[in-house]
Amino acid sequence: MNYEVDFVKAIFKAFEKENIEFCVLRNADEVESGDAHDIDMTADADRLVDVENIMLRVADECGWKMHIKIGSPKDKTNIKCYHFYFADESKKEIHIAHFDVFPTFAWKGYVLLENLCLINNIDSGSEIHKSDASVEAVTKLFIRLLHNGYIKSKYKEYIQVVFSSHGEAVKNLMKNFLDNDTVQFVYQNVMNSEWSKIEAERDRIVGAVQKFARKSKGSYNRYLLKKLKGKPGLMVAFEGTDGSGKSTIINGLEQVPESSFPDGMLDYYHWRPGFIKKEKQTANGEAIIVTEPHAKKPYGRTKSFLKFSFFNLDYFLGYWFKVRWQLSKGHLVVFDRYYYDYYMDKIRYRLSISDRVLDFFRFMIPKPDVSFLLIGDPQVLYERKKEIDVSEIEAQIQRLRANENKFAHAVEIDVNASVDDVVFCVAKEILNSCSRNY
Repeated sequence: MNYEVDFVKAIFKAFEKENIEFCVLRNADEVESGDAHDIDMTADADRLVDVENIMLRVADECGWKMHIKIGSPKDKTNIKCYHFYFADESKKEIHIAHFDVFPTFAWKGYVLLENLCLINNIDSGSEIHKSDASVEAVTKLFIRLLHNGYIKSKYKEYIQVVFSSHGEAVKNLMKNFLDNDTVQFVYQNVMNSEWSKIEAERDRIVGAVQKFARKSKGSYNRYLLKKLKGKPGLMVAFEGTDGSGKSTIINGLEQVPESSFPDGMLDYYHWRPGFIKKEKQTANGEAIIVTEPHAKKPYGRTKSFLKFSFFNLDYFLGYWFKVRWQLSKGHLVVFDRYYYDYYMDKIRYRLSISDRVLDFFRFMIPKPDVSFLLIGDPQVLYERKKEIDVSEIEAQIQRLRANENKFAHAVEIDVNASVDDVVFCVAKEILNSCSRNY
């Protein structure tokens, strides 16, 4: 059973029933062949509220939940992102469907193609409404070029074929946002497979877009402000003794079927943001692994407090200048250990401070949306990673549980289970936590 395809087709049928004009902008054939994980589409800009309501209704009917939403359906210019998930309990699988709804094809407030242009001449003869080939080729060419400075390799052959067979149509489309000379430059280099020349002239193309495309900068700035004020992403922290599998679980989240958070949407931090000063790293830029966390004695009280204050400032500034922006973009921000680690093992950080001091400053530290407490059999955890003895592991687990009520949104995870079961449990809790925001 292909859950994603069935879900996408159910949404599209609902659009048809409500007479909403829509089409898939890119890679409709992949959806029809069974890959319905990531949908780039457009819909009637005057009915975006209906589009959102229908998607939510169909999701509820099909047992799916929304875990990320970016953008307002009242905004007729900028992209809206909807991410849904379905947890198959019997197979311990997470299924994901992402919908990116483009009312216009725009770049940083400059509208390249208007809504009517996107939904004109669509192929509505199948369950998957396909975009006009010339529209698809133009959007494939410019979406990565403008944002990232390159043209996606897997799109090049398709772009060239369509430019060859629909020459006048693609030129007319490009004239919506480029001058005639730049249109001819792009067209000729596509036909000659001179992709690097187009990429090298990105600044020239950007300049032409800024001169000839319709400006919607006010709308774009409001869109960015709403993103920053909102927090569609999720910040999670993993706490557990050595051997509890923090790194294994975090790595496993990236391999969850269909990837709950695609490439570039998962940000990792070890212990603190490192905004002021990063932790010591190897020559390759990797974190130095501490193999003897209790080898050095704690600092004296004065130095401990100064170091502790420095770390706290890093938590605060790092959140507001790094983490908060990542959350506004719908990212999953993961901390392997966090402030709460002090309650379990102060010696690791060479701190001579009391729990009362930890309690006082804890209220100033940005809170994770979920704090995962990884609990397992002390002997089993010791065998996995022999860095501290069994008695210390047992003591740390006891301290973790004793202070559990101080951790933001604590969820205890039994790490005695298989890695696959643990990762599924964690992934489901993350997505459930996201969906509760809606």
